[in-house]
Amino acid sequence: MTDTITLEHVRVRYPAARTDALEDVSLSVAAGTRVGVAGRTGAGKSTLALLAAGFIPRVVRATVEGGAALGETDLVKAESKDLLGRVGIVFATPANQLSASKLTVREELAFGLENLAVPRSEMDARIDAVLARLGIAHLADREPFALSGGEQQRVAIASIVAMGTGVVVLDEPTAQLDPAGSEAIADLLGELARDGVGVLCTEHDPTVLQTMGRVAVLEAGRLVAFDIPGRALSTGSLPDGLLPPTLVRFAEAAAADPAQAFDEAFVAAELEAHRGPWPSYDTGSAPAALEWTPVRDRAPVPIALEDVSFNYPSGVEALRSVTLRIEPGETVAIVGQNGSGKTTLVKHLNGLLRPTVGRVLLGGEDTAAEPINRLAERVGCVFQSPDDQLFERSVEREVGFGPRRMAIPVETVTRLVRQAIELCGLGAVRATNPYDLDLSTRKLVGLASVLATDPAAVVLDEPTTGQDGPGVARVGRIIDALQAAGKSVVAITHDMEFAAAHFERIVVMRQGEVVADGSPSSVFGPANLELLASTGLRPPPAARVAALMGLPLVPANTEELLAMLAGRA
Repeated sequence: MTDTITLEHVRVRYPAARTDALEDVSLSVAAGTRVGVAGRTGAGKSTLALLAAGFIPRVVRATVEGGAALGETDLVKAESKDLLGRVGIVFATPANQLSASKLTVREELAFGLENLAVPRSEMDARIDAVLARLGIAHLADREPFALSGGEQQRVAIASIVAMGTGVVVLDEPTAQLDPAGSEAIADLLGELARDGVGVLCTEHDPTVLQTMGRVAVLEAGRLVAFDIPGRALSTGSLPDGLLPPTLVRFAEAAAADPAQAFDEAFVAAELEAHRGPWPSYDTGSAPAALEWTPVRDRAPVPIALEDVSFNYPSGVEALRSVTLRIEPGETVAIVGQNGSGKTTLVKHLNGLLRPTVGRVLLGGEDTAAEPINRLAERVGCVFQSPDDQLFERSVEREVGFGPRRMAIPVETVTRLVRQAIELCGLGAVRATNPYDLDLSTRKLVGLASVLATDPAAVVLDEPTTGQDGPGVARVGRIIDALQAAGKSVVAITHDMEFAAAHFERIVVMRQGEVVADGSPSSVFGPANLELLASTGLRPPPAARVAALMGLPLVPANTEELLAMLAGRA
């Protein structure tokens, strides 16, 4: 069955909301086509995905006006049986997707097929094909919730693709994936479209958006652009405050054809031939630098891992003889493929995990001799999923929970909570229940709750997951503020451009080992291209374009490369 999603002048409003989540939106997703959806956080992307998949108002309560159809079926009035096997949705957070009742990945994929009454003789072949397609055949017999976040997300995507629906809706499917994983998903969506499947995908990642046939840009619930990626994601189409992807900005700087904006070799050649003028992309209202004033008297904490190995009870060897030292006030980005050992490593920094072999030292003291609560006062850890650490009924109470349990004066707690909320931009939602906030804001609540304890070192696991452009910029400014205050910051990230811009040191992991360690210019330099490829990574776009142009320096971002070219002109 081939179905088309058709939305005509759709308006969606949630109960008690003062404004529409979607307002007068019209678009269609035909069989064999791919439509991307972009926009800042809160623009209505997830609402559009939920409506297109038949979850609004059937599962998620909302008032819908206008027309929303899957083929001849009215999505607003449809029952589950009307949509079964026709449309599937992939959520940004795999915990919202996986059944939590299956012992292996293979059984997880079989769950949906069983509900569709797929014969057992056909089931195994389907599962094997999808596992191979997504590069996770080696995970078939692993327990889903024992996997890394990125591996879980691939399993969640596989569970929907295996069902063979005519339409696939994805809501930020690459939020927890490494660069290689994002490219694999983009390739997979292309294969699905060639097989006649209609694809609707909301995303922040240009790696996926650039492969879409058309991209819809939403702003405050309204459709403000619907065009090929190079034009829809351009300066002229995006709302104020959102910058185009790096390659689009380069294409604009060289006055190049937007239809080829994501062709790196083409863009490099156009930049080489261009003789100016060179735009600065100054937004005119660059946000002021953020500040953090230490409230508690904290001694500097050097962190050292000495020949650390770690095996999980399942027998998986996650770390192999890792030796690493992080100095006070240093910023370190840890990068690598999903499952390379990054999260396992950072969980050793404050005692959440203890080495199987070797030792971890904080300030020269072995962490094995100290309880976790004392270690957490010196090294604060912000989890990849905020829902693993949020539980209070308001943002302010959540942020204050940690410092209230420390032996510090009430007035100091008040100062810490106020400063953490201000730094993370949460003043307007301080009285809101965290679970009434979107993922990107919950991530900031989790960060604020750790900062309010004023640790000497902060560990961030994928801090930019789910953030739009302004959100990523704010997280970067927070990291800069913490370093300026003398705190060490260690972050796991899959965003190479973010890593290059805000961290003075890059540590690359592969299969539980550190395979590269140095400055962004050295790690992302041409000499390391083969090594990075073996880890599923690539240098930031600006560095890749500079390499194609034969430039000797390694720029971290768009501005650095344009400044180089302007200086050369």
